[in-house]
Amino acid sequence: MSTDQNKAVVRRFITEVLAGGNVDVVDELLAPNYVNRAMGTDLAAFKAMLPGLSTALPGRRFDIEDLVAEGDAVVARFTSEMTDPTGKVISVRGMTYYRLAEGRIEEDDPITTPDLMQALGDLMAGTG
Repeated sequence: MSTDQNKAVVRRFITEVLAGGNVDVVDELLAPNYVNRAMGTDLAAFKAMLPGLSTALPGRRFDIEDLVAEGDAVVARFTSEMTDPTGKVISVRGMTYYRLAEGRIEEDDPITTPDLMQALGDLMAGTG
């Protein structure tokens, strides 16, 4: 796939799945051997976690600032604001390395400031 096609897949993943909560496109965008390095999850665990994410953070917005691609890799630079059910807003800046194969994301390795996984851990614990 071309770098433009890979960037389009990543853009769809960020806007439709992460921001939009659309679980119906997950299998189209993520490979069967998908892994999220920050969460330590595979495809099945990621899909199982999505409903809890929507409950813990019903308001999510991602603003993609840059998508840079070379070969099978895409790096996204973004800002995000996520709102929990109490109205508390979590704001982060981040970069994520994505590796794709055959038009689907195999590897997802995000880094955010502040550490989003730490904040999500507390919120997600309350949704189980």
